[in-house]
Amino acid sequence: MDVRNAAVVLVCLALVLWFGTACVSAEDSPGTETYIITVEKAAELAADRNLTLQAARLELQHAEKQLIKAQADAAVTPSPVALRQAEVAVEAQRLLLEQTRSQVDLEARSAYYTVLSQMQKKTIAEKNLAQAREHLEIINTKAKEGLATKLDLVNAEKNLIQAQAGLEAAIAEEELAVLELKRVIGLAYSDPISVEPSEIKPEPIDLSPQEAVEKVLANNLELLRLQWALEISQLQEESARNEYTAPLLKDIYTNRRMKAELDLKQATRRAYLDAKRAWNNLNQAQNRVKLAEKELEAAQENYRITKNRFDGGLEIPNNLLRAQIDLTSAEHALVTATFEYNLARIRLLNLMGE
Repeated sequence: MDVRNAAVVLVCLALVLWFGTACVSAEDSPGTETYIITVEKAAELAADRNLTLQAARLELQHAEKQLIKAQADAAVTPSPVALRQAEVAVEAQRLLLEQTRSQVDLEARSAYYTVLSQMQKKTIAEKNLAQAREHLEIINTKAKEGLATKLDLVNAEKNLIQAQAGLEAAIAEEELAVLELKRVIGLAYSDPISVEPSEIKPEPIDLSPQEAVEKVLANNLELLRLQWALEISQLQEESARNEYTAPLLKDIYTNRRMKAELDLKQATRRAYLDAKRAWNNLNQAQNRVKLAEKELEAAQENYRITKNRFDGGLEIPNNLLRAQIDLTSAEHALVTATFEYNLARIRLLNLMGE
């Protein structure tokens, strides 16, 4: 190989290496900024970076350009229906963008609370594992002194294995929840984030059930879209009321208008039902939180009493183990109830357009 060919080969290799480096996905390159995520920050990032929302914005831009084209065509071949259809297409895409923005906001807040819930469950699992290890040590000591049975020892060992598995599962679920949060708010999976707790106390929404329903109906974007569809159908039917439109076309336009009326009526009833369901879900979730708080209080007191009695030689090891399991279950129940309340609350607020 002569010098010129060698130089060409070296240049080609350098270009291959350069392009290979340049084409590395952003997903594989961790960002330098650590995002501090609160519930409001999650919603803010999602509004700016969510990929589905970005696609909806592009669809709106396309519809706006189609309207400009329809306006230009109307200057040559006037058609009120075609022009209005293009205008409604823009309005519909704008409405779809608002629906998407609302849905993404709901997803971002839900994903945030899911992460918080999994973080709390991991903390409970860590505490449960520590208690299981302590319990096994106590049983081992008592077994050597002849104060614990073989069954007590086996149960303590089984509980430790379950506690270890529970922690591993909690860690895995937290990792998946964090990845889902990153997806929703538009961050790369490799971007570092720090999720900051922001507790919302279970407080009722200061509205009567009927006021909440009316607010949902007034802000339902699907109803607005169907009202526009009905308007187009009515306009087409009206434009066909002349002597030169075929009777079959008149029947088609009348059929479309009747169908649009039925669609609007059905959607209104469905929205009313959704509003009532969301209101009831919030009230039920709030009651479950109150109940879970009392059950946790009772489980904590029961564990305290059982532990004191066990330390004083007045309880068998199996009773202490049962009290520990009941306490862990009560802690999980409260986390789950609080998570469900937060979701029910933001879903109702979302339906009301807030």
